[in-house]
Amino acid sequence: MKKNLFFLGLIAILGSCASSRFVEPLEKGEQVIALDFGGPTIGFGGAVIPIPLSSVVYGKGIDTNLTVFGSLHVTSLLFGNLQTDFGATYRFYESKNQFTPSLSTSINANMVYDFNDTKFKFWPQWDLNAYWNFGKKNHYAYLGISNWWELAPSRSQDRPQLDKWLVNPQLGVVFKSNKWYYSLETKLMAPSHNNVNIFVPYFSVLGDKGATGIYLGVGYKF
Repeated sequence: MKKNLFFLGLIAILGSCASSRFVEPLEKGEQVIALDFGGPTIGFGGAVIPIPLSSVVYGKGIDTNLTVFGSLHVTSLLFGNLQTDFGATYRFYESKNQFTPSLSTSINANMVYDFNDTKFKFWPQWDLNAYWNFGKKNHYAYLGISNWWELAPSRSQDRPQLDKWLVNPQLGVVFKSNKWYYSLETKLMAPSHNNVNIFVPYFSVLGDKGATGIYLGVGYKF
C-alpha cells in the first residue's frame, strides 16, 4: 500500500510524468513504437537521478499535420496501477525556413486505475510547442509548455485540492535515422510550487520550487 501511495503521489504532485508525445507529427501512414524512460529527479545516495518511470508508446500519422498516439505506463503497472495516456498532436504552422519555428499543439487524456483501492483518476493535458528542424535527417529541437489540470476536489486524506493547474515548461531534441529516432527532454515540473516538506526528495534547478524532469526515448518507425 505504501509503495502504491508513493507512486500516485508522484503523479498528483507533479503532473505529467512522461515526456512530450510527438511534438512534430509523423508522416501520413507512418507508425512508431517507442520506449520512454525517465521522470522527475531526486536526491539518492548523494547523487541526483531521475525516477525510473517507463512507458511504451504507439503513434500513427493520420495526415502530414495530425498524429494520434497512446501509451501504457510500465512502471505504474508494476506498482499495481493501470496508467495510460492517449491523444493527438496537430501542427498548425509549418515553417519554411530554419530560423522560424514550426508550431504544434497536443491534447492528452491521462488516466490511472488503482487495482488495490479500485480508484480511478483522470487528468486532461494540453501542450503547446515550437520546434526547429536542422540537419540532413530533419532532426528537431523544441521548446514548449505542458499544462496539466487536477479535477479532483480533494487530495489524499480528504485534504482540499490546492493544485488545480500545473504549468510545466519543457525543452528537448529529437534525432532521426531512417528507421529509428532518439529523444532527450528536460522539463521544469510544477515550478511555481514549493517542494519542501513533502515525502519525495525532489531535485530542482530552481531550488525549493518544483522538480526537474529528465527523459530519454527511443522509437522504431515502420
